[in-house]
Order: sequence, then structure tokens, then C-alpha cells
Amino acid sequence: MVRKSLLVAVLLATATPLVAQEVPVEWTSKRPDGQAPVGVMDARLLAKGQVLIGYHFIQTDSKGLWVDNDSLTLDQSLQAYPVVPRSMSNQTHEVTLAFAPASTLTLVGHMTYSQLKREEWFNYNGSLYYHETQVKELGDLQVSALYSVFNQGVVRAHIQLGAQLPTGAYHPTAETALSGTVKGPVPYEMRTGAGTYAVLPGMTMLVQNAFGSLGVQARGTFYIGTNNNDFAPGNVYDFNVWAAYKLNDYFSVSGRVHYERWDAIKGADPSVAAYIGQDPGYNGYNAKGHIFEIPVGLNIYMPEGIHLGGNRLSIEFTRTASQFYQGPHLGSDWGLVMGWQTVF
Repeated sequence: MVRKSLLVAVLLATATPLVAQEVPVEWTSKRPDGQAPVGVMDARLLAKGQVLIGYHFIQTDSKGLWVDNDSLTLDQSLQAYPVVPRSMSNQTHEVTLAFAPASTLTLVGHMTYSQLKREEWFNYNGSLYYHETQVKELGDLQVSALYSVFNQGVVRAHIQLGAQLPTGAYHPTAETALSGTVKGPVPYEMRTGAGTYAVLPGMTMLVQNAFGSLGVQARGTFYIGTNNNDFAPGNVYDFNVWAAYKLNDYFSVSGRVHYERWDAIKGADPSVAAYIGQDPGYNGYNAKGHIFEIPVGLNIYMPEGIHLGGNRLSIEFTRTASQFYQGPHLGSDWGLVMGWQTVF
């Protein structure tokens, strides 16, 4: 907690000169820092009549088994479970489409497709075997309305209300370490869909001057009921604070503080009841936890009036600073987000 407070203080202290410098007449998106870091969603409204098309590639890697805020050795893990996750790679492709029917309202949708690979050690009769479980599935569709609540000078703020629709796979099957050559249910962490609806509230505030931009955002994902397999993911609480420095008309760099907290899985999938004591990924109780990250990014913007004007490329890299899990769970290691978008 002390380290987290210090890191937040350092970011805010670094960003202070942005507020102290001479400011432009009003906030604008037509500069490299006029967009939140690529890892932040739905952070600004479009001008009336504008359309945004975007694509994100998101890579997240997990490594090792964690309990509380400590990692376990392989020997410790194998004493508790015959199947121990070694690592997991998640590559997600996300398409975004947004439209502004009014200057105070932007409608936005996100759709994802994910490829997950989980590496596992399997202790069978005293011998250790290596196994891979793979899943390739669509995710849940998210649709939201962003509504401006403050737009004066260099400050903008908006609220968000959206819904997550159950288009993803909440009960995918694959050849797992426990099912062998027969396809069986995969661990909860490999399921790309919730199988039930969710409400997506949020609020974002942006500040800008001649040298850079600041932003803060709070978002939530609150699941309604459970799916046909009697479970639902835990609610998610997501917080971001960021600062970006405008190097010139084309490039900016950014730093962000990200904190995310999620609840334990509600209910339980009856098809995995026999696996709970054999692989920690099948126990929904273990999923409760939180993570703290400090991503850094680079943003490239092509000004209007030149070739490819209005296009934006962004990249952001993160390493996990701290994490906590209520029970044995794969620990977060690093992440990468690359994105492109254009507005017309």
C-alpha cells in the first residue's frame, strides 16, 4: 500500500507542470496526446456526425501460481494440486466502432476474438508431464453511450452507461490435462464470455494544456444473475489515472497508473465440480483479487491535411507492479496493447 501511494504521488508530481503551464483555448483531440493511452477504453466523445473505426491487439501473459501477494514454487504447487498452471498467453483482437449523433452523445461498440494458450504441469503417478490447453473463441459484445456532463475550456468530463451482451463462449471445451484426448470444460480463466448480461457504468475527466494532457477514469462491470451453467464472473472495478506529454505535432509519450479489482465468481459450474481439487483454475473462489500496474506508451498522430491525416497509432507496455489473489491463481506478468484508429 505504501509503494502504491508513493507511485501515485510520483505520477501526480510529474504531471503538475502540465497544469501550471500556459493552456490552449479549449481541449482538442487533434494532437497526439488528444486520446487516452491505448489501454484505456471509451475515454472521449466524438464531434457531432463523426465516425470512429479502430482495432486493438492485446497480449497479456500470466506466469506462476500466486496466493495472496506471493508466488508459489512448483514443488509447493504440486503438493496442493496434481495439475498446476505454468503460464497462460491471451491474444485478443478487438474491433471498435463509434458514432456521434450529437455533440454531447457518442455511441460505441466493442467486439473481441481471443486465442488463449495455457501451459500446465501434470503430476500423474509420480511422473511430471507437460500439457497445453488452447481456446479460440469470440468474446462478449459491449455497447455503451457516452454523454458529456462538462465541456468548458481545457476540461471535459463525461459519464458512460452501457451493457455487455452474452455473445462469447462461457462454456468452451478443449483437450485439457484432466480430460485427456476427450474434450472437457476449460478453467474459468480461459472462458471468453460470461453467458449473462452486465451493466457498464463509468466516468471520465480530461484536462489539457499546450504541453500535455491528464485524465482520470473509473469504470465498472456488474453482472446480472447467472448463466445457464449456474455461474457468472465476479464484478469488476477499474480505475485509471494518466498523463501524456506532447513531444511535437506527431508524437506523444504517456504514463498511466492502473488499478483493477474483481470479485470471486458467483455460483459454480456443475460440470467442473470434480476438478476443483485437481486444478486451481476450476475453483471460482480463487478468482477474487486485484492488480496494480504502471503502463507506459507511445502515441503517433497524423494531423489532418496531410497523407493519412486523422489516423492514429498507439502502443502501450505494462509490467505488473503488485497483485493479490484470494486463493491459488495464475499471476499476471506483462501486457502489450497496440492500436490503430481513424475518425472521419
